[in-house]
Amino acid sequence: MSSKDDLIQHLHKLYRNDPYIYQLYNSIGLEIDKIKEIIDILSGQIYFDELTEDIGIPLMEKVLNFKTDPNSSLEDRRSQLEARRKSYGNFSIDLIQAVCNSWHNGDIKSQLIDGDINIKFIGEYGVPIDLDNLKKAINIIKPAQLIVLYSFRYLLISEIDGVMTLDQLQQQPLSKFAF
Repeated sequence: MSSKDDLIQHLHKLYRNDPYIYQLYNSIGLEIDKIKEIIDILSGQIYFDELTEDIGIPLMEKVLNFKTDPNSSLEDRRSQLEARRKSYGNFSIDLIQAVCNSWHNGDIKSQLIDGDINIKFIGEYGVPIDLDNLKKAINIIKPAQLIVLYSFRYLLISEIDGVMTLDQLQQQPLSKFAF
């Protein structure tokens, strides 16, 4: 049932057949239907991993007053916005970890060791694709005097020697190896 029909049903019987009232409620009903449609669209944009490029990303950029890199992939833009949202508050290593957790490029462990922030990528091998945007997000929230050290995971000889065949080794991209 449309909103117009629902509105007219709630009127007294004498007013339901009035052409002026009918047209007025028709106009109001159309506007209410548009609003319901917009609410349905926006309700699918609640979580960062559900943001769409045409509606959710621009809306969150406006809300957070933060512009994502338009050349980045949709996943990277979502991660940038999630990290920006999580970056409000007082500095702590937990805040850094929360920002790191919003990145989709693998597991990340952050620690504060000897006054330096250590970011260790423990999931994927090699340097993550969207590392520059993670660095920007961390630089926004960290105190200026702290240094950030990044560690990456590469294939070790113990993970190759006697474990992988020559064919399996040749199929591995060079980005998984440290030179």
